[in-house]
Amino acid sequence: MRSKAPLLTLFLASISALAIVLGCPVGVAADDSIKELQFRDGHFEPSTLTISANAPVKLRVKNTAANPIEFESFELNRERVVPPGQVITVFLPALSPGTYHFFDDFHRDVPQGTLIVK
Repeated sequence: MRSKAPLLTLFLASISALAIVLGCPVGVAADDSIKELQFRDGHFEPSTLTISANAPVKLRVKNTAANPIEFESFELNRERVVPPGQVITVFLPALSPGTYHFFDDFHRDVPQGTLIVK
């Protein structure tokens, strides 16, 4: 009987390669930074977040509003719907120093937020 180890190795390598191509995190270290952001009363709180450069970050976005929002950032290449009362996690790769903006695409009249990477 032939071993299935080569097939398993090929399968895992293929999944890892696909995750890299799609920009999905393959593994998450226990010390990855987690930042919290809320959408409340028509604005993001805090309106400005500061994170470290060159380190991946998990951004948890909680919608406390009665309607869905869409967390969006052209600069971060992220777009996620957040239903009322729900929390989503946005995985951000290691970013270069700079300023990145985000907003609620469903309610373009609300103030945008800022992510400062130092």
